[in-house]
Amino acid sequence: MKNFKFMILAAFAAVSFAFASCDKEDSKETKADLTELTAVVDSCQTVLKSATTADYPQAAITAFESTVNAAAKALAGNLNQTAADNMVVQLRAAAKTFAASAYDAIPEKALTFALTFDEGKGESLKTTGSYNWTAKFEKGPSEIFGTDTQIPQFVDGKVGKALYFDKGAHLEISDFAANMLEGSKLSIAVWVKPAETRPGNYIISYNYWNSWKLNLQTENKPFFTVATEKGVVDMDNETVQSVPNDAWTHVALTMDLTAGEISFYINGELTKTWTKENKSDALTGTVKAYAAKLPLMIGVATTFEEANSWSWAWDKVPASWDYFHGTLDELQVYNVALTAGQVAKLAK
Repeated sequence: MKNFKFMILAAFAAVSFAFASCDKEDSKETKADLTELTAVVDSCQTVLKSATTADYPQAAITAFESTVNAAAKALAGNLNQTAADNMVVQLRAAAKTFAASAYDAIPEKALTFALTFDEGKGESLKTTGSYNWTAKFEKGPSEIFGTDTQIPQFVDGKVGKALYFDKGAHLEISDFAANMLEGSKLSIAVWVKPAETRPGNYIISYNYWNSWKLNLQTENKPFFTVATEKGVVDMDNETVQSVPNDAWTHVALTMDLTAGEISFYINGELTKTWTKENKSDALTGTVKAYAAKLPLMIGVATTFEEANSWSWAWDKVPASWDYFHGTLDELQVYNVALTAGQVAKLAK
């Protein structure tokens, strides 16, 4: 802990020194537009007002407060544009360091990918996180819907913009290596607003039941399937109407096959934990690799070509196709099993 405090204080002291140096060295240039810097200082001060030792180490609070105060003082000085711009960069870096010091903070490298949908336009999106994959907008298969289909539509979301899915509309991600989504640990978090109750309301699917998938099942219960070398395990959170129609609900799932546990959370609250003892001894090892490399599907179960290759009897009509009908926002997939505290913060 002593080393941690020293590193935090040293980092912020260096930033504070840079603020003072910029003020002195660049005061002779044209006075700066301080609009952006003022906004960043105000934002940091807002964060500090709610920061307590219940959420952050005292050393981190003290150091960040010192840095923000130094920036606020510099605002009253004779800053030029270069100094102001540098100060914005330094202060944002300090804010990022402070956020990372929070108890239950999620390491950046733990985020496999995320989609906020805040772009508000376009027919493909780039994921953020560890991987910058391309999520392409796709219509429902014509073999099922004919011409009565569409791509996902941008709408107002829980945070900024979101995507509305209907009639087989979905996203496909193909530019990934299979081992990026196969392992012993996984977490999925997403804001969900279903438009109707249906047994195959698919949120995200990696090889359908052949690897893992998350959907809403009958009675609007979150339903997860994972395949390991020992077998396929289906489970839900055993809470009817956990995700009501036409309302925003934060749904999260955490999987730790090393510990043999899978947990469901609704609006940040734990609703059910399954273990290899109370569910299946197949909850161990790693996610099973599938012979075919299929796209990662958001808003639908699988591709039509894949479903049509199976030896099963099914009606090729919309009612038999597993797709999401409703709105999704702030989708995040992690390569760790998030803690209860981390899930709770995502749901705020």
